Amino acid sequence: MELPIGQKAHVEDIRGMIGLGEADLELFRKHREFFQRHGGALIDFIAGVVSGHPESARVFEEGRGDLESLKRRLGVWLGEILEAHATEQFWTRQLVIGLEHIQRRIPNRQMVGLATRIREVVLKLAIEDLGVEEGVELYLAFQRMLDSVVALTTTVVDEGYRRSLLEATGFTWELAERLEAMTLRSLKAELTGEDESGR
Repeated sequence: MELPIGQKAHVEDIRGMIGLGEADLELFRKHREFFQRHGGALIDFIAGVVSGHPESARVFEEGRGDLESLKRRLGVWLGEILEAHATEQFWTRQLVIGLEHIQRRIPNRQMVGLATRIREVVLKLAIEDLGVEEGVELYLAFQRMLDSVVALTTTVVDEGYRRSLLEATGFTWELAERLEAMTLRSLKAELTGEDESGR
């Protein structure tokens, strides 16, 4: 199972910038018992944040998912992380997560916000359970993994929407980019009070 060429370039870019490597995934395997002890609480925490946030809760209210299914998927994801190696198969699974976010129409801002909340609770649990030095080491590895997944998923969401728009309208990439640039200039002008030329 190989990554598409374009997505492979994104993965290489993300790994190069964030620095997630095999040593981080090895650390998860080393601390498997930590995640087994706290996995249930972490999954419940994530589900609680999502269901307690009105905009995120609409996913369930509108039938785009259900809470128990979310918990099961989170459990599978966490289990895969504990067994993962930095292979194309691992990154392909993360791409599938991105596609599921598109299908459920989950905006990037909610995923970025949820990742922040997840980091907070993992840092607290890791320090309480493992002590400062070892806990921070595990937390930083987890942060690199989570940030890599978020970066890849938000990229897939953005590209998925763009590709859908292109296929629906018949626009070329060049035309879409020109229209995007015009829209961004207009938005900036609204925010800054300048005209669209930047003056």
